[in-house]
Amino acid sequence: MMRQEKGFTLVELMIAVAVLAVIAAIAVPNYRDYLPKARATGAARELFTEMQLARQKAISRNNDYVITFNTSNDSYTIYNDADNDGPESGEEVKTIYIGDHYKGIGFGYIACNNPSGSPIKGKVTFTDDKFAFRATGLANKAGAVYLIPKEDIGASRKDRQRGLTVLVSGRVRLYAHNGTTWE
Repeated sequence: MMRQEKGFTLVELMIAVAVLAVIAAIAVPNYRDYLPKARATGAARELFTEMQLARQKAISRNNDYVITFNTSNDSYTIYNDADNDGPESGEEVKTIYIGDHYKGIGFGYIACNNPSGSPIKGKVTFTDDKFAFRATGLANKAGAVYLIPKEDIGASRKDRQRGLTVLVSGRVRLYAHNGTTWE
């Protein structure tokens, strides 16, 4: 009786490795393009969530919550303004450095129109780079914040930038640019 060998031949293994190499060659460029977009979306969603939470806390605690933006180090700070006279020492709730959580992402934009159709005028369009949610849930002013992968600024690539708008009504909205328009 003949003994039956188990396993793969060298030719079969070489074909399997070649197939995997072709799949990897196709997948890696797509994955490298996907990461900055996913990070920008994640950073925008986190800021959106923090804004919504600040609004809810302003209502539930019956006092202002102020959010300030520092475009020089890509961070934002949330304050519990218990005495409703503007952010002061001791009222800081948290500071979030965007680059710590989302590598390569920061405040910025590529010149284009904002979601309302007017030209974007800055990374953060709130006067003095801050705004407050009042105890009523309304915002003290309207404005927008734009986030983008830093590598896209020089490349003029619009499709990975994200924008958040705050209306005086307190509504916060998150937008994604598709390369042509905001969605």
